Amino acid sequence: MTIGRLCSGLPGIEITGDTETGITKITADSRLTGPDVLFVAVPGTGRDGHAYVDEVLATGCRALVLQKDRVDQAEYIPTNFNGAVVLADRTRPLPAVLGRRLNGDPDRKLWTAGVTGTNGKTTVSFLMREMLNRLHGPCGLLGTIAYEDGRTSETAPLTTPPGDVFYGWLGRMVANGCRSVAMELSSHGLDQERTSGLGLDVAVMTNLGRDHLDYHRDTADYLAAKSRIMEFLRPGVQGEGMGKPGVLVLNQDDPNLASLDTADHETVRFSTRTSSVSGSGSIDLQVRSAVLELEGTSLVLDWRGQRLTIDSPLVGRFNVENLTAALAAGVALGLDPADCAHALGGVSQVPGRLERFVLPNGGLAVVDYAHTHDALTAVLKACDELNDHRLLVVFGCGGDRDRGKRPLMGRVAAQESDLVWITSDNPRSEEPGGICRDIMAGFDEVHEPRAIGRELVIDRREAIEAALAGAGPGDIVVVAGKGHEDYQLIGGRVVDLDDRIIITDWIKRNRTHE
Repeated sequence: MTIGRLCSGLPGIEITGDTETGITKITADSRLTGPDVLFVAVPGTGRDGHAYVDEVLATGCRALVLQKDRVDQAEYIPTNFNGAVVLADRTRPLPAVLGRRLNGDPDRKLWTAGVTGTNGKTTVSFLMREMLNRLHGPCGLLGTIAYEDGRTSETAPLTTPPGDVFYGWLGRMVANGCRSVAMELSSHGLDQERTSGLGLDVAVMTNLGRDHLDYHRDTADYLAAKSRIMEFLRPGVQGEGMGKPGVLVLNQDDPNLASLDTADHETVRFSTRTSSVSGSGSIDLQVRSAVLELEGTSLVLDWRGQRLTIDSPLVGRFNVENLTAALAAGVALGLDPADCAHALGGVSQVPGRLERFVLPNGGLAVVDYAHTHDALTAVLKACDELNDHRLLVVFGCGGDRDRGKRPLMGRVAAQESDLVWITSDNPRSEEPGGICRDIMAGFDEVHEPRAIGRELVIDRREAIEAALAGAGPGDIVVVAGKGHEDYQLIGGRVVDLDDRIIITDWIKRNRTHE
C-alpha cells in the first residue's frame, strides 16, 4: 500500500514528499525499521521515538510519521531524502490506526470479544476462546500467556501488543479462517492507545483492585484507563460484522464498576452473590447456587428467568466469577445460553491459573499468577474453602513496580495462611532482599496472625522446595506470583525458572524415593 493511500482521509495529517512510497509494514520500534517500513515516532512514557530518526533513516527507511509539536521537519530530515514524511497532530494512536488499515480492517471481519479487569482477564479470555471455538468456529487469542492466530501460537511478551502488532495478528486470524477473537485488553494497552480503531462486539469488565500504581497516578486513574474499553464498543457494525451495537458485560458485585456511567451502552450485568434477591436491580445473569470441590465447580444460574447449569473442572470461588463472566459474554454475543453453559463446562484448567499438582503424600500444590493483594486473598480463600488442612504459601513481589502493594501482600499472607515463605519474584534492578523485607514489614504488622511462622528464602526454587517438603497429607501449597511464566528477571538477566517445572521435578524425585 502507498503512504498516500494509507493516510488518506485521516484527520490532522499532512504528507510531504513521495506519496507513492510503498509500505509493507508499520512499527514504532526503531530497531525494526528498513526499506518499505513506515516508522511512527511516538512520544513514550520513557523514551521519545523522535530521538531515533537518524538511526531509522540509516536503515533505508523511506517513510516517517512525526508529531507536529515535537519537530521542526528541517532538523530531522536530510535535504537528499527521497521518501515521504507524515506530520500528525498526535502520533500515539497511529501505529494502531495505520496498522488496522494496512491489514484490511480485520476486526470488522471477526466477532471481537475483549476483557479487562485487575483479575481474571486471562481465564475469562481462555474460556471465551474455547466457548467460541465450539459454538461459532475457529477463535483467535491475544493475551498474557499466548497469541494464537488459528494456526500458530507464540508466547506473549505483552498482554496487549503494540498497535501495529495487534492488528497484524488480527489480520493473520482472518487469513487463517478464524471467525472470532478473544482478547485481554490491559490498562497499559488501553491507556497507550494500542487498540485504537478497534470495534468490539462485547467488552467484559471483571473487577477493579489495586495494581500498576507504578504507572497509573492512583486508583481513579487506573479505573479511567480500564473504562476506556467502553469507547471501543461498536456503535453499529457496517460490513461483515455482527450488524448490531457492541454490548458491555459488567460485574455488578464490584462497586467500582457498578458506579460507572453505562447509559450509552447496552449492558449485561452479572452477579455471583447467591444471596442476592431474585430479580433485584438490573442483574441479568445471577448465580443461584455454587458447589465448590477440589475436583471442580457446579453452578446453577438464572439468565433472565432461564435456569442454566455449569459443571466445570475449574476450582475456587473466583472461578465462579470467571465462568459467569464468560457465560454473560456468550449470551451478549447472541449465542444460545444453554449452549454456552455446556461449552464452558468442557474447558480444562488454564496454564498458571490455579493449576493443580498432586503431591506424593496426597497433598496438593497450586500455581497461580496472583501478584496483587486482592488476587492473593482470592486464591488463598478459594483454596481454604476447598480444604480443612493447612495452607502454605510461597510468594514475592516484582522489583521496579508498585512498592505499596508489598506490605499489603504480607498482611494477606499472615491473615489467610498457616505457613509462609517469602521469596523472590522478578526483582529486576532491585535487591531481592529489600523487596522481601518490605513484604515482611506488612506481615509483622498483623497483631494476631493466622500464620504460625514465616521464612525468608531469597532463592525461589529453594523456597518452593522447602514448602513442598513441609506439606503434610491433605495440605495445600500455593505458589503465587508468576503463574505461567518460565523465566525470572534478575538485574539485566533473564533466567530460566518455571514454578510448575520446579514442582513437577520435586514430585518425580520424591516419588522415586518412596
